[in-house]
Amino acid sequence: MANRPKNTVVSKKGAAAQLKEQIQRVQAVIEQHKRENKGEHFTGLTPEETEKKLKRVNSPMIVSQGWNSTTPGGTVNYNLGLFNPDPTQAIWLFAHVWVGSGNVDPVVGTFLLNVDTRFPRLTQPPFFGLSLAPNASATLSYALKVPATIEKTNYLGNSCLMQFNWHDVGLYLDRGIFVFAVT
Repeated sequence: MANRPKNTVVSKKGAAAQLKEQIQRVQAVIEQHKRENKGEHFTGLTPEETEKKLKRVNSPMIVSQGWNSTTPGGTVNYNLGLFNPDPTQAIWLFAHVWVGSGNVDPVVGTFLLNVDTRFPRLTQPPFFGLSLAPNASATLSYALKVPATIEKTNYLGNSCLMQFNWHDVGLYLDRGIFVFAVT
């Protein structure tokens, strides 16, 4: 599992046509996530970002995010949109969410350790994780409690998509960042 190749969409014959088709699928999923978003803020990949991501990241991947701002003692509701462009089912997927400035760190190990300990760390879904069929999408939802005594400013939320291997090293798949205001 840890030696999985990068996304196989662009490595087959007829790659240009397959890539275009995958970009269209991802964009359709993002539009669906945008319609379903109940938060104040939303980000989704552009077609150009989708192409770059399909060529470089392990898959499945993060394609969209939606969230709100809040007040001290409130809750940030965060929705993480995922997509599996692979021709095979992906199993044992989990996404971890926390607050900290780690997103700019290219080293996965230290990225995951850059945590503002005043906030909780959250992981979805429950045990056995998420399974995503080929060309399927899913949304994971988090309720991030904000401490009542927190300063009023912007905070950096991070998400990390991982694929577990119950008896060996898991696989880092993708990451995202969202900036929420506490006012």
